Amino acid sequence: MSSKKTYKNRDKYEQEQMKNYEYRTRPYSTGGSPSHMTVMPRKNEHPERTIKRFLKKCKKEGIIDQFREKMHFEKPSVKKRKKAIKRKRAIEKLQTEQKNK
Repeated sequence: MSSKKTYKNRDKYEQEQMKNYEYRTRPYSTGGSPSHMTVMPRKNEHPERTIKRFLKKCKKEGIIDQFREKMHFEKPSVKKRKKAIKRKRAIEKLQTEQKNK
């Protein structure tokens, strides 16, 4: 005798298969390129919460920042200048915090 379930009603079988498909877990991306981000909805999870988890993962992987950087070409000299300005601001901010203590 087979250990497989037998279904009298084909619709019930399809519904169970879809249910198993919707909530199965998939491995998360560990980094690298390309990044195909997947977020499967958890059981009884609100759709907005699923979207929030997706955006959080994208932000953590740096996909959004990478996209913004590649929208327009930026010369290496401009990149260096912006990096230096950012560094200078950070140093000034730390110095003002040290003085206020």
